[in-house]
Amino acid sequence: MRKLINLGLCFILAMMSLSFVALPSYAQTDEDFEVTSSDDLIYWDGSGPIYDSTENLEELLGAGLVFGGIALVIGITLSLGMYIFSSLALMNIAKRLNEENPWYAWIPILNVVLLFRMGDQNPLLILLVLIPGIGALVVGILSIIALMNICEKRGYDKLLGLLALVPVANIVLLGILAWGKKE
Repeated sequence: MRKLINLGLCFILAMMSLSFVALPSYAQTDEDFEVTSSDDLIYWDGSGPIYDSTENLEELLGAGLVFGGIALVIGITLSLGMYIFSSLALMNIAKRLNEENPWYAWIPILNVVLLFRMGDQNPLLILLVLIPGIGALVVGILSIIALMNICEKRGYDKLLGLLALVPVANIVLLGILAWGKKE
């Protein structure tokens, strides 16, 4: 499991470094503009030359589309990976807590129902998300409370569930609860 987590972190760092390398290479500098005639210059209110070159605009849009496509593929890949990891972890936690229907972890709304059941909360509380504005916040807080109860059931300190508020630590928390040794 540690090898898998290390491999995932290396992949994330590689993608981040790629974005730091690829983004500046698409930056446009003043040397890219060559004024060949006065038709390329447009003066607005005497403030100075404004370059009007559709060729440079097409190159810039093409580069933006390439970078956007790369970012989209990376985002979809990371999202799919996180979904698979969290579903596997939640299913393993449900099996360790002897919950019925651990396969609920793979279905988007039922995984929250499973989380609430494991955390000794009423699964119907998920309907609070239908309240505009504050409903999602309330369900988020209830999910953190459920994770704190799951931590206590698994033999860990209840405050460990607050790691759900920290962006990368929430992934680590799921891994600890799913594959940790304490009971």
